[in-house]
Amino acid sequence: MVRAFKALEGQDQLTCTEAEHEQFNLPAAGTPSTVHSLVEECLQCMVEDQSQFWDWRFGSRIHYRTAGTTGPAIVLVHGFGVASFQFQDLMDELSKTHRVWALDLLGMGLSWPQANSDESGTLAYSIDMWTEQLVSFMEEVVAEPAFVAGNSLGGLLAASLGAARPDLCRGICFLNATPFWAFMPQRESIPRALTALLPWDGTLPPPPPIRFLIQNVWWRALRQKRLLQSLLKLVYRNRQLVDEKLVESILAPTQHPGALDAFVSLLFAPKPRLDFNSCARALTCPITMVYGREDPWVVPLWGQRLKRLLPQADYFEVSPAGHCPHAEAPAAVSEAMQMWISAAESSSPLPLAIGDTRQLGSCGLQLMSGHPRNVFERLDALAWSLRNKLLRRK
Repeated sequence: MVRAFKALEGQDQLTCTEAEHEQFNLPAAGTPSTVHSLVEECLQCMVEDQSQFWDWRFGSRIHYRTAGTTGPAIVLVHGFGVASFQFQDLMDELSKTHRVWALDLLGMGLSWPQANSDESGTLAYSIDMWTEQLVSFMEEVVAEPAFVAGNSLGGLLAASLGAARPDLCRGICFLNATPFWAFMPQRESIPRALTALLPWDGTLPPPPPIRFLIQNVWWRALRQKRLLQSLLKLVYRNRQLVDEKLVESILAPTQHPGALDAFVSLLFAPKPRLDFNSCARALTCPITMVYGREDPWVVPLWGQRLKRLLPQADYFEVSPAGHCPHAEAPAAVSEAMQMWISAAESSSPLPLAIGDTRQLGSCGLQLMSGHPRNVFERLDALAWSLRNKLLRRK
């Protein structure tokens, strides 16, 4: 049975400490802040009027938000280190004609497990676990097949969901999807003689020496506001969007008591059972790609690779936009998604031809062929062609 709770039901009043006000940019100290009994004190600043919660495994309460009352269902899946809040502007656009859900993945945002859960000894923050979360969310909360759009890590998860449960996906939209995640092999694939070298598979709790090492080498540095601002300014083409609200929304969940363990776990969790390319090849639903052209991480070359793998997919580029086009250019991403969904629903072609561009505010939306445009992309396309020829000969 699904248990959903609206943010203001059963609310209490609490005065936050001065340190919390300064850290999270809350109202002046002494001003009562509305809090939610289901959320830890360190995360109260992230609860919004539209926040809802759903009980899942590991004693967790999964946070999600919804918008829209009519039209096809859309589920939005965020990337690593952020949460559903990053989709708010896109939800405002899509909800005019669609019903939209966006959830926080377990271990991010407002979605956290209970430390004393009966299942706590089986939790590892992995692609396979998050895929199970999406399956349950689709079955129990959305309760119908939906168009699923995922950014970065969320794009990989959308592919994993579509491959595992095609009955739940009416279509998949990749938003600068990351094509890889994790480096540890599946436990059963490791020769028994080597298991002593890899004694931990990411299942909580982490071994104290590993936890101590990660905490002192990476964790403390990554939580520094200046470093986070610098990283965000690398991936956001419009640096003005890297404001205090965005930075604090990302930093707030790192205050959760389980945040460090979650970070250590995902570093050591095994690779997914199916890699990104295998999942993409298995997809049977309509597919589109909406990529920020100025992404320094998932550069256009990766979009072209996916287009070669999925020639039937529609491929849009948004410019100027970086790794998170839905946050930088929500109107353009919404336009691309709505054109694609309408075409998929009516089994008709897109109203754009290859190379056509639509200008939406300061951003352009262009339908791409996926052909290489510079020497590096041409070399990559040549290597891909040669590799495929060699594989066919075997």
